[in-house]
Amino acid sequence: MGSSPDQPVGARGPVAQSPPEHRRPWGWIAVCVLLVLIAGGLAIWALGLQSDLDSQRDQTNQAQAQAEQANKEVDALSGQIDDISQAITDAGDQLSQAGDDAQKNAQTTLDGVETKLESVKGQVEKAAADSDGSEEAAP
Repeated sequence: MGSSPDQPVGARGPVAQSPPEHRRPWGWIAVCVLLVLIAGGLAIWALGLQSDLDSQRDQTNQAQAQAEQANKEVDALSGQIDDISQAITDAGDQLSQAGDDAQKNAQTTLDGVETKLESVKGQVEKAAADSDGSEEAAP
């Protein structure tokens, strides 16, 4: 029987080797633990970012809703201002027309009074002339 170069030769034949020691690969275990910790940290960080993003979206939606409400209020206020401006313009036109009408009425009244005054003046002068003529004829 020949012996292989891997096996030592003893007096009784090949000596049984003890099985090789099973050593734990601590380097690989440390790398795996480190990767698990990094993955957990990234997961926690991602959840935090998602929470921040959700919060920011909520704030943005709330700001947009407030902006839309403010725009509606501005539009309503603008409409009211337009209505008030139109009412003021109408009132100014009515006042101007009323002033023109009052001036025409006053002028018409003055013309009528002047005409009556001229008529009365003519009657007084006629009466005065008649009375002067009657006095001259009476002596």
